[in-house]
Amino acid sequence: MPFTIPSGRKVVIAGHPIIEEFTVEAGTGVKPGRLVKKGTDADDVIVLAAATDKPSGWVGWDGEGTHPEASPATRDTAYATGKLGPVFYGPGTILVGKLASGQNVTKDTPLIPAANGELQAAANISATVPSGASPVTSTSAQPSMTMAGSFPPGGMIVALAKQNCNASGGALDIIIESLI
Repeated sequence: MPFTIPSGRKVVIAGHPIIEEFTVEAGTGVKPGRLVKKGTDADDVIVLAAATDKPSGWVGWDGEGTHPEASPATRDTAYATGKLGPVFYGPGTILVGKLASGQNVTKDTPLIPAANGELQAAANISATVPSGASPVTSTSAQPSMTMAGSFPPGGMIVALAKQNCNASGGALDIIIESLI
């Protein structure tokens, strides 16, 4: 059975995520269904700004426990600075996220963070070993590459698209499955 975007003031469609309450450090962009990361203090959140940011979770709305006094009017309205808002996480949770403008994805496309806590399609990792006429000091004819670290250089995959979505005309709500 396909999922649909709920008409009510909620982000989670299915699943049992862990929900925590955080203070919005910088209100601009901290909107329902967007990705956030830890702010200055451990109990603060700010909106993710780039694919390489490390996400803490997804911003909830009334259905996830927002106090009516702090609740944004719409999915595209930001929480006010200093207000408490629910942030949830849990693999397998089906929710409404926001696909960034210019993106066009099909169902099950892996998604990574984009600016403003939105999402964009993940790209395959590639590497190029340089070659040419310049001498290279190496232990072999072709220099070996060394890669280190555990965080992907292009950003971690945080979700899978659960529907086809063409946001070429502007950012759009999209049903996703959280991997975080």
